[in-house]
Amino acid sequence: MKIIGSFLEEPLALGVPLKRLTSYRIGGPADVVAFPRDTKALTSILRFVKQEGISHFLLGNGTNLLFDDQGFRGLIIATTRMKKFSVCKEPSGATLLTAQAGMPLSLLVWRAARLGFSGMEPLWGIPGSVGGSVACNAGAGGSSLCDIVSKITILNIHGEETELEKGAFSFGYRFCDLPPESVVLKTSFQLDRKNPDEILKTLENFRNIRRLSQPRGFPSCGCVFKNSSNGLAAGELIERLGFKGVIEGGAQVSNVHANFIINRNKAKARDVLVLIEKIVESAQNRAGIKLELEIKVVTSGK
Repeated sequence: MKIIGSFLEEPLALGVPLKRLTSYRIGGPADVVAFPRDTKALTSILRFVKQEGISHFLLGNGTNLLFDDQGFRGLIIATTRMKKFSVCKEPSGATLLTAQAGMPLSLLVWRAARLGFSGMEPLWGIPGSVGGSVACNAGAGGSSLCDIVSKITILNIHGEETELEKGAFSFGYRFCDLPPESVVLKTSFQLDRKNPDEILKTLENFRNIRRLSQPRGFPSCGCVFKNSSNGLAAGELIERLGFKGVIEGGAQVSNVHANFIINRNKAKARDVLVLIEKIVESAQNRAGIKLELEIKVVTSGK
């Protein structure tokens, strides 16, 4: 691990509780955490861990994740300090906003609004980072990132930096078809010009909608399940099955939105997983619907 430390501007962090790095506030200690500040450091680290076969996990803002109570045996690579932002004009005349993987998506939406760039407003309030949000094609309010992405710069499996224009990859529901084992380094978005004051008013409207429709005051990781293919929203299905408000240990199915499982009182990962298992079994047995997780469950050795 000393070699990895040489790629950074600061020492590696040891034994960091993952609950400090996730929106769920759940997770045991990670053996080692690295915080690269630029693409060069991230590239060097990824090349080394792949070459040496070191167990590792790339972490953005820690949303949409549930870490094991035992923590993580290996290296966590946190991109939270990689959040440079730029505006540039393409030869075609189009203006692109480019953000590194670690920039919080909501911060990017806010900056775009202040600069008079419209198109990201429905995404306001999504808690993830740019890299993670693009990789899973995050969306809200009938809009998804695939609507505005122009190009993505990735680090491929060989440790090479590659820029992919839109059309070289495809998007699906909470899915982006990037090359296997590739990592999003930065993303460029093409947006429309608009009066900043009008955009900020729209942002406020979306903010109010989220306040009324999503739980507040308790840690969570957003929607736990994907919506089913039959068009029924997962939250509505879970509510119909009678799980709204159900408690397991320190975790609870939200009374506000049933597709949120909140950390009500120092919840453990096992509390959340028990609720997930009960909901999945009930959906299959009583409604004939196979629910798929939208969150990623990370065990201690993977």
